[in-house]
Amino acid sequence: MTPMSSNPYAAPKASFEAGAPSVHEHDQCWREGDILIASSDAHLPPRCVKCNKPARMDSPRAYLWHHPGWYVLIPILVYMVVCLFVRKRAVVVLGLCDEHRRRRRNMAIAAPILGVLGIIGLLGSLGLRSLWLAFFAAVLLVIGAVLAVRSTRLLQPVRITEHEIHLKGCGPVFLDSLPTR
Repeated sequence: MTPMSSNPYAAPKASFEAGAPSVHEHDQCWREGDILIASSDAHLPPRCVKCNKPARMDSPRAYLWHHPGWYVLIPILVYMVVCLFVRKRAVVVLGLCDEHRRRRRNMAIAAPILGVLGIIGLLGSLGLRSLWLAFFAAVLLVIGAVLAVRSTRLLQPVRITEHEIHLKGCGPVFLDSLPTR
């Protein structure tokens, strides 16, 4: 008979090192491939979901999702009404390190500025009849729209069930720190 490497009756041990998951974290979130799966009301580990550095936790963030098959109804106004009834909701608290928080804030500030500059450029191109100015203004508008979407979407819900939320967009280092099931 070989001796056991650990005592099954011993109290759980917690590690207070940055990036070390606690016993409680394993109950609330895990990974399957590049998808983070968490309980519907999870508090993710206090680490950045992008780079796994220690992070300040955000206020709870609500995610909404419905099955992609409902997009068949897009041409019909009914789609908007149907989505109100079939969508699922989960609230997750996640963390961002100072670097990613600053990057996200800068994108959120730059997006409307580029949008306004693009509109001013388009109006100016009409007065000056400049095709180059119109093209440049249109590029500014597109970049502003992309930044607006990127700054608001931190993680993307892939699926929400009654008890779990499946999120895409976490950094590989953060995902590697989570258990698999």
